[in-house]
Amino acid sequence: MTKERTLGPTETRLLNRLAAAGKIVFSTDQARAALEDTEQNVNKLLYRLARKRWLLRLEKGKYLLLPLEAGPEGMYSVHEFVIAAHLVQPYAIAYASALSFHDLFDLLPQTVFVATTRRKTDVTVEELGLRFRFVTLTPHKFFGLQTVTVEEQPVQITTPSKTLVDGLDRPDLCGGIVELTKAICRYARDGADWEQVTADARRLGSRTVFKRLGYLAEVAGLEVGEWLERWKAELSTGETLLDPRYGRQGDHHSGWNLRLNVSEEQLLEWRRH
Repeated sequence: MTKERTLGPTETRLLNRLAAAGKIVFSTDQARAALEDTEQNVNKLLYRLARKRWLLRLEKGKYLLLPLEAGPEGMYSVHEFVIAAHLVQPYAIAYASALSFHDLFDLLPQTVFVATTRRKTDVTVEELGLRFRFVTLTPHKFFGLQTVTVEEQPVQITTPSKTLVDGLDRPDLCGGIVELTKAICRYARDGADWEQVTADARRLGSRTVFKRLGYLAEVAGLEVGEWLERWKAELSTGETLLDPRYGRQGDHHSGWNLRLNVSEEQLLEWRRH
């Protein structure tokens, strides 16, 4: 049975100060600082507030503030990107989650993909039905960020061009190569900046991106002009799987040094629906 949402004086003081500071997600240290009381056992206080459904524990040392309008059962929904912004630093919403935000992805990802330069264990918040997957990047791959506003909160997310490049580098984090084909076609339809895509791909340092990008643009019949030849000049000699989720099957494409383990028909089937 859910505890009644009553509050003691210290609990009231803490919640009021956190709310006044605009804290939606906060840490144990931030709660301690808000109380300005070194004698107070903050961990026990936070545990009681979570039991009463004034707080939701996201992970060890991180809590979501549940407002008064959450009602007696403490039912409350906050955008998953806002939560992600407080789980690790530095961070950026990326891969399938960013593709969806930029309207380059049909599906609503069940997992929130977060790029970071730190190693961090994935976080599951069962009460909210959310899973946060943290993808660790080397510092030189962590770029191409923009700040957007989500529920009046600033959130960092990869730019459309960087999102596309990241997806071509890791199709497995974006629903696979078919979804990337759709994304590239939509990106082209909405006014592609191939110069920026090329610059991002070079900075990422993955020649695999050029292989998949060039082949998919060619198969989809996109009007990319001289960029096809420029991308071919960036290729490495080794063979790469078109979709890394599948085995070494299908024909070899010598022009793009790709193993076509997903057929052209599969890549473009969505156009017929």
